[in-house]
Amino acid sequence: MAKIMRQTLREQVTQAIRIKLLTGELKPGTRIVEQDIAQDLGVSRGPVREALRQIEQEGLVEYSSHVGCFAKDYTAQDVYEVYLLRANLEILSVKMCEGIFSSETLENMEEILNRMESIKDVERFDEIIDNDNEFHACIVKESKLKRLYTLWDSMSGGNTIVFYRGAGRSEYVVHNQYHIHRKVLDTLKTGDVQKISAVLINHYMETIRDYLVQHKTSPEEFPYKINIEF
Repeated sequence: MAKIMRQTLREQVTQAIRIKLLTGELKPGTRIVEQDIAQDLGVSRGPVREALRQIEQEGLVEYSSHVGCFAKDYTAQDVYEVYLLRANLEILSVKMCEGIFSSETLENMEEILNRMESIKDVERFDEIIDNDNEFHACIVKESKLKRLYTLWDSMSGGNTIVFYRGAGRSEYVVHNQYHIHRKVLDTLKTGDVQKISAVLINHYMETIRDYLVQHKTSPEEFPYKINIEF
């Protein structure tokens, strides 16, 4: 039981620090002192150190030898890498189960879609993010491969970052999240691996394209391939 409590504390600390970074309370270039964060959150330095190491993997902080930890900007390339990897891990899961999803998984995803459709308030933005992560997690979990899921889940923080950095489009997200994910689920139900793979990669690459346009970067000038075919 104690182990579960420590994990819960670490997750809470991770989310608290992540929010400070996403909202700009900790701006890029700011030196992050573990003791200061620990005092601010009322915890020991241990959970803070663990949280910062996880957030480092997400690309929001970086460590410099003999200097310490600093808040890092999250670039378009970071966004691209996270979504490219998430998409391909989900596609791998689809291939492992040969496109066949259990009725329980499909029912669970329908329930998540219902929750997406019921949200009309931008103030419930955190719920929107949670629903998105939970929906896609269903796809990965169907493979029954724990390491595959662990690797995919390690990038969930990156997905959260994209939502926050796209806060200017939050009205769009609220009103379109259901329809976007309905297309994914309807394709999953066909059991056609090729079609499912195409829909998943397009689902993520379309987000990349919108993110680039929103941040005044031309998709045509972006140095990485966005139009990926399966």
